[in-house]
Amino acid sequence: MNRFIYGFCACSLSAMLWPSLAPIWCLPILFLAMLLCLRKGPLMAGCLFAVIWLSLLFHCLYMHQYAEKSQQIEFKAQIVSLVSQNSDWISFDVRVMAKPYQDAFLETLSLNNVQRYYRLTWQKPDKIVVGQIWQFSAKVKGISSIQNQGGFNQQKYFISKHIVAKGRVKQAELLSHSGSMRQQIMETLSPLLAHFSQGDILQALIFGDKSALTSERWQQLRQTGAGHLVAISGLHLAVVFGLFYGILIGVSRYAFSWQHLAKIQLAMVFAAAFTLGYGYLSGFAIATQRALLMLFLLMIFSFIKQFSHHWDRLVYALFFVLLVDPFASLGAGLWLSFGALVIILLSVKPDSVDQRSSLSTALVNPDIEVSKFTLRDKCIQKAIQLKDKILHGLIILWSIQWRLALLLGVLQGILFGGIAPHSIWLNMLLVPWFSLVVIPLTMLSFFIWLLALCILWLLAIDIVSLQSLSVMIFQWANFSLEPFAWLLQLSDRLPLKQLVLTEQELAAGVFFVFALILLMLRGYVPSQRKWSYRVIVSVLMLPVIMNKLVTHEILLSPASSLGSTPWQLHAIDVAQGMAVVLQQGQHGVIYDTGAAYGEFSYAQRAILPFLASKGIRYIDYIVVSHDDNDHAGGLNVLVEQFPQATLIADFSMSVSALTDSSHGVKTCDGELFWRGVQLSFIPNLLSANSNDNNRSCVVKLFDGQSTVLLTGDIEAPREQVLLAVNADIQADILFVPHHGSRTSSTQAFIDSVNPQLAIFTAGFSNQYGFPKPDIVARYQQQGSKILQTGHVGQISINFTDEGYKVTTYRQQIAPFWYNRLFRFGESLKAE
Repeated sequence: MNRFIYGFCACSLSAMLWPSLAPIWCLPILFLAMLLCLRKGPLMAGCLFAVIWLSLLFHCLYMHQYAEKSQQIEFKAQIVSLVSQNSDWISFDVRVMAKPYQDAFLETLSLNNVQRYYRLTWQKPDKIVVGQIWQFSAKVKGISSIQNQGGFNQQKYFISKHIVAKGRVKQAELLSHSGSMRQQIMETLSPLLAHFSQGDILQALIFGDKSALTSERWQQLRQTGAGHLVAISGLHLAVVFGLFYGILIGVSRYAFSWQHLAKIQLAMVFAAAFTLGYGYLSGFAIATQRALLMLFLLMIFSFIKQFSHHWDRLVYALFFVLLVDPFASLGAGLWLSFGALVIILLSVKPDSVDQRSSLSTALVNPDIEVSKFTLRDKCIQKAIQLKDKILHGLIILWSIQWRLALLLGVLQGILFGGIAPHSIWLNMLLVPWFSLVVIPLTMLSFFIWLLALCILWLLAIDIVSLQSLSVMIFQWANFSLEPFAWLLQLSDRLPLKQLVLTEQELAAGVFFVFALILLMLRGYVPSQRKWSYRVIVSVLMLPVIMNKLVTHEILLSPASSLGSTPWQLHAIDVAQGMAVVLQQGQHGVIYDTGAAYGEFSYAQRAILPFLASKGIRYIDYIVVSHDDNDHAGGLNVLVEQFPQATLIADFSMSVSALTDSSHGVKTCDGELFWRGVQLSFIPNLLSANSNDNNRSCVVKLFDGQSTVLLTGDIEAPREQVLLAVNADIQADILFVPHHGSRTSSTQAFIDSVNPQLAIFTAGFSNQYGFPKPDIVARYQQQGSKILQTGHVGQISINFTDEGYKVTTYRQQIAPFWYNRLFRFGESLKAE
């Protein structure tokens, strides 16, 4: 049985690397193979069961109707969480209660892991709270999102949350306001907590509601690596369980005369009940469910007194977590929580040396008469034992804490693409402080407040009088958070607040983690294998050293002559917009910046993370084709990030970023040589009153071997002028004008360019219907290969003296099953 469980866990954890899932027709065959392997090969049977279980759940959630475009549907759903809110818009998740299609099989299932969720947005909504049931009319589409290296993978996040569609509410009718007890308590306490200086953190610690945290506070939490302290997880539940368990054990010593074992078991049951109540208050988030499951499994093992190794118990807990939610391996929470447990188990080793003092040893030595020791000697012996226990506990705490801070910091860097260097020493201070002071005080304050609320309700006293009482109850919990808030503010003034890691550094970090784990296991290695063990650890450390040497070499490499140095061109997936990055080592050129909507910017969301992941630290030029939002919306963000970059643009200098005198500004004409690539700016010969699209900055790239033509949003009149003046526009690779609209890409223009590859920078299922099918057909008839960023994600082209090679994000860079294109309800064909 153990080998079956090990196989299931190992295969489920590796699901992040699967290229595809098993198709429906294959599942019965795999199930039969699993039964055949069950006795002779339980490890293989466990792996097959993981494939079957994950594939089955996926098809249950995503196997329904196919649609390329958004659909207007009506459905009944319950509000389960509020995601974000501003003055006009609110984003929230709903659990679908009445499907817009019929599925008798799924209707009979009541398992939580096959329930469907939608992520909805609503402009100027009515007041909505968790627990309400609405009849929605919404325009819904699939969960496909932009896909680039370094950026946040929203698709994977949605799958891990069982969200099958996203949409915009058009109309809604409230059917039921079945506010839960949790919601009623929140509505009563939240206004009271708002009066405290740290009320936002108190609200997050009690209810798991982080909506009160400001963007500035979130940034401080990210740069200190302290976000996990305000997100209810295993740490918080363990502290609550330990707190109430300790209180109940202390009370039972004086209140009951039962045998010791019965008191312990009863205290564990009541402490688990309090912890379950805390989980209910936090909204039973996914991380909370996992932690509760692990806690209850440990209780069950202790009750049935079954002997098992602590590693076996950890694997059993992992097995049940993945059985309940196979998609849990896609979320960072599972890796961080179980990673922390692994580090703790590796840090705490059974003592091989007796820690007792010589006096204590003498007392238990049968050769020495106990009667010879006086009462004073026994008191000294007990004091020494107590001192040794305290010192031993502090040593264990220190060994656990520094390993957790270091290894979890590296793990967070691997999962999130960056590290906060100060998080290591800050977490060494904050984790014990939260565990021993903040969380116990907060929970005790809330428990006392809840008792006071019940008493006031029973006595029919006006609850308004609870406000002054609440100030007294929560003031110590609020005071305990002041040092935490001071450290958060201090982090704004610390150097190296956040370090973004390149992909090479992340890969080196993986091997570094393995090397550290092996170093922690060196005590278990036989002495005759010490030499080979050191060799393995040294080899795992090599990528870190090699990465530094390669980086140093790139930094020292001078700008090269035309065509002598490999370079890359990346078409960034910025939905319905355009952004292109030229890269040579750590230097880059940006052509267009994607769109921006209010505080949201694709430059912040996609371009900057991509540059960081590729190690591009120096942007020499920023070229903006024209002053449309989908091309110039992120300009301010990029200029602020790269103040030394030279701007190249022909449109009005009304953009605030261009008025900064510290930035050089050039017009779109002439030629420019950049690190082995020639940029030829083709002038605009149309009249000044031509439309904005036709004034786009057209650039031809040439490296001595291959040519690329960047056209912005030019339309047919500008194309005709280019042909009339015999402009040199022939190119191997063409970025199709105006995203593939019918106002561009005339047949004469296509014939003149004659591209081998035509790239459409258009978002998936965009509102304009770009690229138009007849325009795509024109390029295909010309013999051009077609790629669209909305369909394949980021497009990267590597240029060498021998030509160029094209790779796309969804097909070559990250060809995993959860990165494929998701239409609304479409079942992806695993084959």
